[in-house]
Amino acid sequence: MSNGINPQLHARSARASTVEVAQAAEATATRPVGSALPGLPSPSPATTATAATAATHSGRRGLLLGLAGLAATTCAWGLDLEAWAAEGITTVFVAGSTGNTGRRVVQQLRQAGFKVRAGARSPAKALSLGFGADAGIEVVEADVTKGVDELVAAIGGAQAVVCATGAVGFGANGAGAVDEKGTQKLVDAALRAGGVTKFVLVSSLLTNAAAVGQSNNPNYRFLNLFGGVLDAKLKAEKYLRGSGLNYTIIRPGGLSNEPEPEVGNLILRREDSLFGLDSDPGRAISRDTVAAVAVQALLQPAASRDKLVEVVASPSAPRLSPDTWFDNV
Repeated sequence: MSNGINPQLHARSARASTVEVAQAAEATATRPVGSALPGLPSPSPATTATAATAATHSGRRGLLLGLAGLAATTCAWGLDLEAWAAEGITTVFVAGSTGNTGRRVVQQLRQAGFKVRAGARSPAKALSLGFGADAGIEVVEADVTKGVDELVAAIGGAQAVVCATGAVGFGANGAGAVDEKGTQKLVDAALRAGGVTKFVLVSSLLTNAAAVGQSNNPNYRFLNLFGGVLDAKLKAEKYLRGSGLNYTIIRPGGLSNEPEPEVGNLILRREDSLFGLDSDPGRAISRDTVAAVAVQALLQPAASRDKLVEVVASPSAPRLSPDTWFDNV
C-alpha cells in the first residue's frame, strides 16, 4: 500500500451515481495533477444534465464530484476535483511530517490530490525523504515546542491541519512539551491562522483508560511510564474538543510499519471501546491504514465532524468501504 495508490482513498459516494460521472471522477482522482484524462469522451449534454441532477441531491461535494463529468475542460485548468470536493479543503498542513506516520499522511494526501505544507523540525530531513521533488509539497519549518506565532506562519493558507507529532525522549522533547502543550499550541495556531476548517489529531488508544475502569490495564500502565504520554495526549484531545474547530481524533492501537495486507483490515469503534486486550477484535494497525483514516477525515469533513474514533486491524475483519467509516462511530 505504501508503494502505490491506496484504493481506499478513491472510493466514491453513491451520491454521484451515474457510470459516466463515476468514471470521470475516478480518472481525475488517480491522475497526476494537471495531466490529461486518457480515454474519456467529451461529456454529452445528457452527462452534464445527469451531473447537475446528482449535485442537486448531494450539496457541494456532489456538485464538485459531478463536475468531474466535465473533466476535459477542468483538466485544461489543472484542477484536482477530489481535493476540491472536500468542502473547500485544498491545502493541508501536516505537523510531524517526517515521522513514520506523518510521512505516510503526506504521501496519501498527495495521492488524493491535496497540496501539502509539510511541517518539520528539520527541513533537511523532510527534503531527504524526497518531499522536495514534488511540486505539490512545500516543506516548512515547524516545531510545536516553539511559539504559536511560528506555527501560524507554518500553517500559512492551509485549510486543514493534521497533527502526527509524538514525543522523542523526555524533557524539552518529552510528552508534556510535545503531546500536550505542543498540540495545544498547534490548535491555537490553527484558530489564529484564520482559514483552518478541519483539524485531525492522531492520538493513541487508552488515553482515557483511567476514567473508564482501565487504570490497571497493563498496556495503559506500561505506556504511561514514558513521561505520562497517555495523560498528555488526553489533555490535548480535550483541548481540541473544546476549541470549536471541526475535529477528528484518531486513537490507533499498536502502530506497525508493515503494509495493511500484512496487518489486516481496518476496524473502527467509538471512543473508550478498545483497550489493547486479547479479547479485543484487534490490537495492532498499519501506519498506512492510520494515514488513510486521517485522509478520509478530510475528504469527509461533515461525516467525520467532531468525532473520536478508535482504530485497530485484523486479517479476519471484513474490508469496509471508506465512505462508511464514520457512519457508526
